[in-house]
Order: sequence, then C-alpha cells, then structure tokens
Amino acid sequence: MRASEQSVSYYEQALVLERYIKNRPEEANTLYVLGAVYHALGQGKQALETYLKALKVAMEVKDRALESRILTAIGSLSLQMGGYEQAIGFFEQAKLLARERKDVSEEARIQINLGYANYYLKRYEVATVESERGLALARQAKLPTEEYEALTALMYVWSERRQARLAIVLGKRAINILQEARADLRSADSTMQQSFAKSNEPTYRYLADLLAGQGRLAEAQQILDLLKEEELSSFVERAKDFSSGQGQATLTAQEAEWEKRYREIAGRLTSTGLRRGSLLAKPDRSAGEDGELARLEADLEVGNRAFRAFLDSLEEAFRGTKSGGEEILKVREAEGLMETLRDLGPGTVAVYTVVGDRGFRSILVTPDVQKGYFSPIPAAELNKKILSFRETVRNPTSDPLPLARELYDLLVKPMEKDLEGAQAQTIMWSLDGALRYVPIAALHDGQRFLVERFRNVIFTPASQSRLKDAVSRNWRGLGLGVSLAHEGFQALPNVPNELHSIILDDSHAAPGVVPGTVKLDGDFTKEILRSELHKHYTLVHMASHFDFVPGTDKNSFLLLGDGGKLTLDEFRNMPQVLQGVELLTLSACDTAVGGEGADGKEVEGFAVLAQRQGAKAVIATLWAVADESTTLLMREFYRLRMSDAEITKAEALRQAQLALLTGKVRGNGSAGRGAKVNREAEARGFLKNPQRPYAHPYFWAPFLLMGNWK
Repeated sequence: MRASEQSVSYYEQALVLERYIKNRPEEANTLYVLGAVYHALGQGKQALETYLKALKVAMEVKDRALESRILTAIGSLSLQMGGYEQAIGFFEQAKLLARERKDVSEEARIQINLGYANYYLKRYEVATVESERGLALARQAKLPTEEYEALTALMYVWSERRQARLAIVLGKRAINILQEARADLRSADSTMQQSFAKSNEPTYRYLADLLAGQGRLAEAQQILDLLKEEELSSFVERAKDFSSGQGQATLTAQEAEWEKRYREIAGRLTSTGLRRGSLLAKPDRSAGEDGELARLEADLEVGNRAFRAFLDSLEEAFRGTKSGGEEILKVREAEGLMETLRDLGPGTVAVYTVVGDRGFRSILVTPDVQKGYFSPIPAAELNKKILSFRETVRNPTSDPLPLARELYDLLVKPMEKDLEGAQAQTIMWSLDGALRYVPIAALHDGQRFLVERFRNVIFTPASQSRLKDAVSRNWRGLGLGVSLAHEGFQALPNVPNELHSIILDDSHAAPGVVPGTVKLDGDFTKEILRSELHKHYTLVHMASHFDFVPGTDKNSFLLLGDGGKLTLDEFRNMPQVLQGVELLTLSACDTAVGGEGADGKEVEGFAVLAQRQGAKAVIATLWAVADESTTLLMREFYRLRMSDAEITKAEALRQAQLALLTGKVRGNGSAGRGAKVNREAEARGFLKNPQRPYAHPYFWAPFLLMGNWK
C-alpha cells in the first residue's frame, strides 16, 4: 500500500481501540487527523464527513482548542470546494473560539482565510479588512508563513481594486519572506527545494505579471529569475551568481521607505505579542503580571489599529497611476529626421513606437514620407507578451519562434509592404516603454529572423545629434575586463581570450585586430579607468559583469577588476568621460536598458548614459550572456569591421550575429552551458544542431547597437 493508504488504515485501527476503551478525547483528535489525511488525498466528501464526526466528539468533551481547529479545517475544505459562504460561517465560529482562548496564532490563520473567502466572492473591501487584520496578528505572533499568506492575499485584492502599484509593494514583501525561507532550505535535498518553489510559484508569477502590466519588465524579469535561480545559474555565465538562493525582490526608494516603516511598526507588535504570549503561558501569574498582561493587551489593540492605519496610508501613497506618466514620443521630430535619413544613405528608415493604454502605434519615417499604424492591443497585454517572449528567448532550450512571430505581426507586419517600397536595409528603432526589452533582431516572419533581412539599430534622443558624425577607419582601443570570480559573481574564463583577440597589445602575443591597451583584473580599477579614458581611445571594450538593480542608479554598478564597483551614479558624474569614443562595447549583462526609479521615472541604463557621456555609439546587451559565444561574436564583429573599409558597425554586427545563427562561427559549443536543463522547456522543443550550437537567439540576439551605426 502507498504511505497515505497506510495512514488511513493506521488511524482507523486507532479509532477502533479508542472507542473500545471509551477514550473520547483521543477519538476526537484521531478523527480530526484522519479527516486531514482524507483532505490531503483530495477525498473531500470523506474528509468532510470525518471532520463533522470529530467536531461532534470535540464539542461533547468540551475541547475548545480542537473544536476551533476542526472548524478551521472544515472552512478550508469548503474554501477549496468552492463553498465560500459556508467557509465564512465555519471560520467565524472558529474565530470566536480562538479569541475566547486568546490564541493569536489561530486567529491570524482564520482572519487570512476569511480574507481569501471574501476575495473569491469578489467582496474586495471586506477581503482587504480581513486580510489586514490577519497580517497584523501574524506579525504580532511572529508567524512568517501566515504573514506571507496575508501579504499575498492583499496583493490579489489590491490588484482587483485596480491599485497595481500598491499590490506590487505588498507582493514584493511576500516574495522576500519566501526568499528568506528558501535560503534556509539550501541545505535541504533538491526535491524539497523544488517542491517548495513549485508550491509557491503562482505568487512569483502573479507579481511578475503585475509588474509586466505596468511596463516594469526589469523588475518582472528579476522576480522570474528568483523563481528559477538554479536553472539560470546552470547556463548563464556573464551574470550575477544566482546560486546563493538569497536573492530578494528589489525595492524602489519609495518602496524601501515603506518597508522600513512596516518593519518598525510590525516589529513593535511582534515584541509586545511575544511578551503577552509568555505571560499567558504561565499558569500562576502574580497580580503584577496580570496587570502587565492587561496593559500589553491594551497596547496590542492600539498597535493593531496603528498598523491598519499605516496600511491605509500606504494605500494613499501608492494610489493612482505611475508617477510621471508614460513617456509619449514627440513624433513632430520625425519631419526633422527625414533629412537625416537622406544623408545617412539609401535604404535607411526609422520607426517610432508609442505604447498606449488603448493600443500600440508606430510611425515609419523614410527620407520622403511618414506613415502611421495602429494595433488595438492594450499596453498591459503587450507588456505581458514581451515578458513571455523574453522568458522564452533567454532559455536556450525553449522554442522562441511562436512568440517571435506574434511580436513580429504586431510590430513589423503592418508596415511590411511599405518597408519593401522604401527598399529598407537599415531600420533605426526608437522604442517606447517595455519594447526596449525586445531583442528586435530575433523577431520572426515565419521564414526568417529580422536580422536576416535588415540591419537593426536603436536611436535615442541622446544619440540623435551624432548620427551623421564622421567616423574614422583607424581605431585605437582600450580593452577592460574581469576574468576572476568575486563575491556574488562567477569567473569569466574567456574574457582574457576575448580582449586579446580584439586588442593588439604590444605586451601580448595574441593576434588582436585593433591596436591598443588591455587592462585586466587587478589592472582594471576605478583609478586606472579614469586615467586611461583621458587618453582619447576611439574604441573602449568592457568585458565584465553589470548588476542592474531596478529603483536607483546608486545601486546599479559595473564590476571592476579588483572587485570594486562603478555605480551608475558615479559614472553619471564623470564629466564627458567618453568624449571622442566612437564605440563603447559593453560585453556584459543587462547594460542596454534601465528601469523604474524611486518616483516612477526611468532610471537610465548604462548604454544610454554612456551616450550622454560622449560615446557616439554603444553596443550593449539585453540579458546575461554566455561566455564563449560572446567572445566568438565580439571577435567576429571586430574582424569584419577592421578588415573592410566600407562596412558599417551595423552591418558588421549583423554579420557577426548571422555567423552564430548559421554556424559559420561555432567554437566548441560548450562554454556558457551547464548540465541542468529545463525539461519542460525542452519538451516545447528547440532542437540543438551540433553544426550550429549557437543558433538559438539567446546567444546572438541580446546585442544591440545604439547611436551612430556608420
């Protein structure tokens, strides 16, 4: 027999014995446990019958504690079976008994269940009140699991009440409690860890969905990365070390201030509740202790009111739409751009995109005409498609083509004939909102990827004035890199090879193609960086880790060779430090985009900031990249650029991407990948071809060229 069937048999035999010796209290308890076994087995009818028998006996023997637990169990069973009104009735009875016994832990669980029952009945205001009471009691009793459940319930409720920003704050706090629990499970066997992650997966995905709906894709991606940290660490190399299991959902500055206040107020509740619990447990309290208990209970009543008042103020603080609103493109600039396109040469067009609440608009600009297009897809729905596509394309075992085709049909298909009519060869994309997270080159028309048809480049207000600047053919390069492991970051063993295959340094015999200097590991410090950038290199190539933390540019940083950090804030304050640099290549993860800041406004990514600091063009990445394939792509890009006087940076990058896609350049196909594979994704089917080991867009699509592409 299975273990569960053995349990049923065991408790049924125990019942026979207890009834024979007329031990009614034990009979009540055994019936309760047997009901729980049936409940766990999914045998709802038998569970309910057994629970009701247990309740009858518990009432006869006046075991109020057991009676309360049984009523709660029946309520939970009713909740699962869709009997929400019946569940509320059982929970209310159980709550009276819990209060009578001053059992705060039990009352917390009941309040949270009442919150869920009312949520399912769409009584969202009632659900809010019940869940907030449960949250206060969970904090008072120091119950992290119940605190997580209450915060999750409140995330659901406030989402339904159309307060997405507030729901996100609460969801992040819930996720961070889960992450703390996961860190404690690091020593447990992998089956237990996977079971824990799987059982809580809906919370991660719901929060990621909320963030995506708000266009906050960097944060949404981070939440999904937390869910799949072991899977990610198996094949991602140029990324922060995911394997610690101690990641946390990043808070914006406003959210962090709320978190601080939450902990302060909830902490006072916890300490008071613990002292009250210790006094209640004493069977022979003194008169003084009875007086202290009365004062503590009064304090807790006041504290709980203060806690709920704080939650009310939180609602007000995060009410409404995203601060600063959505960026609306000034498409009037398109008329001025037409002359620029004419000067950039035949086949050059631009596409402006505008993501709106009611639909998506794009404007195709050629040297001669402008034409607009509209798709009635709301921003929230588009953002979720983008997040799904990124999830797929960032896993080299997943098939990206279905979603790549869906996004192609939205972004490119409406203007297909017009692109043909304009004889387009180079598309300059101005991407709005979450579209900046899309690897445009990986969109697919059903036959070919977009990279196979067009040169794709990104232009921003920071780069527009430099699009027509003359470029030199004789580059002098500075190579900067980190190959050693540092705290929280994996080693990048291919970086020395990458740098020396690009930069022809007199101190090294490797066949580089760009004359210059390499500064690796201990020679790549903040002081040396400043000093070298004053020497006016035309090319600067950085191969390191970049840690983008949504919320503030003081926490996002580039890892230096000595383990130090160059924050975005520090980089911003270096005066025009990249003046004269024709190309800055950031061969690191997540350098292409920014995220939402403390006030809801955009925090610029490293790439846009680099253009503001004087760089005429930047190559950056949309996600953590594999080490060997990145080295191969970069080496091919520079070889093409330096060997052909006529080739543009855009065409050299396109051909280097095609070299990985077609297998023209393939290395040994092993670095950057681990033994672990997402079997569910594998079943969806991207079949790896040994002759084209880097054909998946994961390897070649994250690289974006921004700015002057000549």
